[in-house]
Amino acid sequence: MAKPARGDGSLPGFVMLLFLQMLPTGHGKADFYVLAPQDPLLAIVGEDTELPCSLAPSISAQGMELRWYREQPTPAVHVRVGGRDAQEEQMVEYRGRTALVSGLDWGVAALRIHNVTTFDNGTYHCLFKEHTSYSHATLWLKVAGLGAAPQIQVIDKQDQGIWATCSSAGWYPEPRVEWRDLRGQTLPAVIRVSVSAATGLFGVVSSVAPQDRAIDGLTCSISNPLLSESKVAARRLPCEYSVPFCLHNHCAPCPRPCTPGTREGLVLPGAAGSGQLALSTALLGTR
Repeated sequence: MAKPARGDGSLPGFVMLLFLQMLPTGHGKADFYVLAPQDPLLAIVGEDTELPCSLAPSISAQGMELRWYREQPTPAVHVRVGGRDAQEEQMVEYRGRTALVSGLDWGVAALRIHNVTTFDNGTYHCLFKEHTSYSHATLWLKVAGLGAAPQIQVIDKQDQGIWATCSSAGWYPEPRVEWRDLRGQTLPAVIRVSVSAATGLFGVVSSVAPQDRAIDGLTCSISNPLLSESKVAARRLPCEYSVPFCLHNHCAPCPRPCTPGTREGLVLPGAAGSGQLALSTALLGTR
């Protein structure tokens, strides 16, 4: 259940004091409270989200000033005053991306943010003011981005053996990467992470050098820590890596052809549903 809030410890005290000093003189004690969700709200990159606030008791907010803001009250994410949106007080980053979804007659208001970005992640405050009375509440928005399907590249470095590299971009926050062989055993890997200055999205490149020649193939799973979803890629290793030689165009001991470009279906353990995940992968050609 939502609880009212009168202040926010994360907001610098002097900034709030300065803003309150700008309000008309009066007792400042409101006959209402602002309610907001206690738990963080989850938003997806590129989609729309809403930040709901409401009054208790349920009174009309039609004549009130409504203000959503981040670290400081002005410039703000969205301001409604005098029955209109005050765009001159809005942060540049939110211009053209916000709209008030209201039931103001009942003291209900929600701020809709269009086309969510990683920079929308964090703390928000909503303030309702009537004459000299005001109250505000704090909301937390967690932004998540599900990246592109990972791509696996297998390289034979001769003296260093086989290296497999898994890459993907478009994740937020920083994703988790896990390598497994086709028996389901996890493999140690090297992970390099980068962040786009323009979008704030994470890219990841992970490499693994399997030492066990009995390994027939690999899977690379990349997951978002805020979502229950992950993306998986699978790849068989070259025939000549798994066994010392190919005999009669087959790799012993497994009877799969050593034909370049052959596509095979991989059945991977541990996926949701039936417990198996069918993926299509391409064999690396023989040298």
